[in-house]
Amino acid sequence: MTDAFVAAYRGQASTNLRLASVAASTDSDHNAFQLLSNEFDNMQKLSNKVLAARKDMNYISGDALKDDPLNQQVLNCARSLAAMASSGQFQDDGSCH
Repeated sequence: MTDAFVAAYRGQASTNLRLASVAASTDSDHNAFQLLSNEFDNMQKLSNKVLAARKDMNYISGDALKDDPLNQQVLNCARSLAAMASSGQFQDDGSCH
């Protein structure tokens, strides 16, 4: 994983986050946008953490992220956002904070 690799995905995600912000019209939309924004921030922290380890030439095993609290938070939030999107109803379970 390189900075350029991450930057491409980060740029696309940032653009889509701005589009979601513009499209938000209801209170539920704005609340959901805040959760998306939190998830984006946590993904950025996680990718920065992995990139820093790579830069320092630290070995990262395939299982390293399995027990990482930030990674678990990102995964739980992603599941919550997916459930919210499929139901069409805003529901904050706290995993995206």
